[in-house]
Amino acid sequence: RGSAMRPKNKTISAQDTHAQVSREKLLDAAIALVNESGMSSLTIRNICDKAGISTGSFYNLFEGKDDLVSYYLRDVFIAYKQKAEEEASGRTALEKIILIYRFYIDCILETGLEFVTGLYSAMTNPVFNFLERDADEEVVLDRCRQYLEEGIEAGEVKADANMNEALMRIAIIITGNIYYWCVFDGRVDLAYQADSMLQSYLRTLSTDPNCTFDVPTIPHDTNALI
Repeated sequence: RGSAMRPKNKTISAQDTHAQVSREKLLDAAIALVNESGMSSLTIRNICDKAGISTGSFYNLFEGKDDLVSYYLRDVFIAYKQKAEEEASGRTALEKIILIYRFYIDCILETGLEFVTGLYSAMTNPVFNFLERDADEEVVLDRCRQYLEEGIEAGEVKADANMNEALMRIAIIITGNIYYWCVFDGRVDLAYQADSMLQSYLRTLSTDPNCTFDVPTIPHDTNALI
């Protein structure tokens, strides 16, 4: 993953810093393993060997592979949330949703097709359950909920919008596009298709029937399959 997507560390203790560095090494090792050799290579032993960290240290930091994947989802969320929020000043609530998902798609593309394919073929991880997820495991849909609530309060989003239904439809749009990007081996223009569908849906939530979004246009890759 690109270093630009890394979250900035807050002031923390030396022990916490060491643990954070170890988590990052294990995560980078896991992503590299899958992108080099496929999902079948993702064993705790292989991850630890590649990261140069003992299995005992692994289990001090993570409960298992699913916990490591959950950390990946939270870790990248911190990074793209920071970048999206830097761009959010003066934006409408619906524009904020568009921007945060643009950074999310950037993270997906940077992480690599193999790792993401493995991730999206095993969606049983509890971090995907946005209806019952713990508050400290905030990911992108949780922030979208906040933006939609802001939009309702500002009169931008329809007051009778069903929040859970809206979040489910947003999740299906984004996850569906990522899934088919994986199915077609990256030949889908993921950034363009996800953004276009998301904007179309968000217009149905707006109180303005002629709603437009003041965000840069994403060019369509004419060489893509779709």
